[in-house]
Order: sequence, then structure tokens, then C-alpha cells
Amino acid sequence: MSPWIKEKREKYLHGWDRRATIILLGTSALLTLYRFIGRRGAFTQLFGKFFIQHPLKRIFPYFYWFWMSAVTLLVLPILVIKFAIKDSIRDYGFRLTHGKLGWGFVLGGWLLMLPLIALALQFFPAFQQKYPLSDVAGTNWKVFIAYELSYGIYMFCWEFFFRGFMLFGLEKRFGNYSILIQTIPFVVKHASKPFAEATGSIATGILLGALALETRSFIYGAAVHWLVAMSMDLLALAWK
Repeated sequence: MSPWIKEKREKYLHGWDRRATIILLGTSALLTLYRFIGRRGAFTQLFGKFFIQHPLKRIFPYFYWFWMSAVTLLVLPILVIKFAIKDSIRDYGFRLTHGKLGWGFVLGGWLLMLPLIALALQFFPAFQQKYPLSDVAGTNWKVFIAYELSYGIYMFCWEFFFRGFMLFGLEKRFGNYSILIQTIPFVVKHASKPFAEATGSIATGILLGALALETRSFIYGAAVHWLVAMSMDLLALAWK
């Protein structure tokens, strides 16, 4: 090995943390995979022709999106944890400890957000236009329930990826800064949302990150995230 290569290896690789390196590289790879095979456009390209005549054809891309998140944001990260990092899955937030604090936050956060959702729908028309994400979701209650349950799966996987896989995976190397690190891609993923929601995701990412560290669980964050999202859909439909 040449002296130049040895020098650069020492400069750029010395002191690297194995777990943090796998988490950060895995985050980049998995979010890229999620973007290209896990979104609605992928469903349209791969399977759209089979549903052209179906009366609910416009909602199937959303079901695909929500359930493919279980592959890209849940199953694959779990495999990374299990076989690449060789950690316990439980250490990445799969627990319900500190239930009084966790469920108290879920209830309190949801009740606090209800009037804010109503105000957003009243004063920001973009929210009424945006939600529900699928305009077919409100056609009947059976479709709506199936849609919201699938949405809940998506929220669970979303929270695990940012407040489980990233947050706990980076905590040992970066401490509380892991809250800020996971907030960055979380906020970027809100770029297509209404401006008020996109900017609010900064505080949301930090708050949910702190909650996860405090309770050692991402599940409470998933619960409140889903309740708020479902309430937004219900109120938006009621407003129309």
C-alpha cells in the first residue's frame, strides 16, 4: 500500500464508528430505495395497467405506498440491525416502557393538535386541498377505514425509521445530537407538504425524537402521529 493511500485512510477512516457508519449509509440507501420503488409512481408504472377499469383505481397507489413502506422503512432496517450491526431490535425502540409519560403525551399531544388542525383548515386552504392524500378515501366508510389503517402502518414504519433506526442507532456515537440528525431527513421528506406543515415538521421531529429518547420507544410517537394525521383527514372531509 502506497504512503499516500495510508495517509488518506488514516485521515478519513481513523476513529470511524462501525454502527454509526452502517446507520448513516443505510439511511441513504434505504431512503433512495423508498423513493424509487416505494412510492405511488412505482405502482403506476408496474401495476397501473391491471387496475385501469377498477372504480377505486386512484386509491391503490396509496395502499401500495403505505405497505411498501413496511418493506423499505421497517423490514429492511430491521435486517440491517439484526445481521449487519448485530444489535437487539428491542434497543431500537420496540418497547412500551414509561407508559405513563408516553401515553400521556399521546393523549395530550392529540388533544392539543385538534384545535390547531381546525385553525389550519380554516385559514390555510392548502390543507383542505391536500388531505386526505387520496380523494377516493372519503367516498365511503369501508374505503376510509381501510385507507386509515394502512396509513397507520405507514406512520408506524415512518416513526421506526427516524425515531428508532436512526435515532437509537446514532445515539451511542452522537448522544442527544442524534435528535437533530434524524430531524434533517424527516423535514426534507415534508417538502411536498403545505408550508405551515413543512416548517412545523422541524419542531415535530425534535419533539418526537426527545420523546423517543425519554421513553426508549418510538411507538408513542407513531400513535400520536397517526391520530393527528387521521384527525386531519376526518376534519378536512367534514370541512368540504
